[in-house]
Amino acid sequence: MLIPGYNALAPHLRPVRDPALSLVALSGEDPTEPVMVEVPLVLNNTTFTATRALTGYRVGYVERYVQGNHVERVEHSEALHRVFDTLRRAGVQWVAVDMQRSGDNQQACREIDERVAGLRLDALVSEDPEAAFHNASRSGYPTVCETLEDGSRVWFYGARWAGDRLAALVRAYRQLRP
Repeated sequence: MLIPGYNALAPHLRPVRDPALSLVALSGEDPTEPVMVEVPLVLNNTTFTATRALTGYRVGYVERYVQGNHVERVEHSEALHRVFDTLRRAGVQWVAVDMQRSGDNQQACREIDERVAGLRLDALVSEDPEAAFHNASRSGYPTVCETLEDGSRVWFYGARWAGDRLAALVRAYRQLRP
């Protein structure tokens, strides 16, 4: 039957039962007998292993403050070490960086850009609000603060061009933290 606006005939449909019976006849199986199937061993178990959401991420942390000839080693808290471990299990590669401690926002911004570009970092992490790159957050650089279990805080900083990578890093940390 032709339908106005269409110039093709509808296809002739058969019930689904007809092809199913044909396939059963071709297989040589008798559907009245019990079916036994041999299940092969599973060699690829990657679907059952935990995915490493942040594989390929490189995150920097301050190892030393350098000002001329004066070098000050940074002591990290136990809570920050737990942040390191949590993100390391998610695939993050940690990179120690040297920074200058200064109160100049422009200097902090310039150093973040240099470290991120030079070391191919996705973000920087610090727990000290007076740290080298905390001044950059006052200049509008992407910054996210997380409160840790002991009440201390950790900051995640990104370069001007960080985009969604900083947000993805913090989101993954929030999901993975104990």
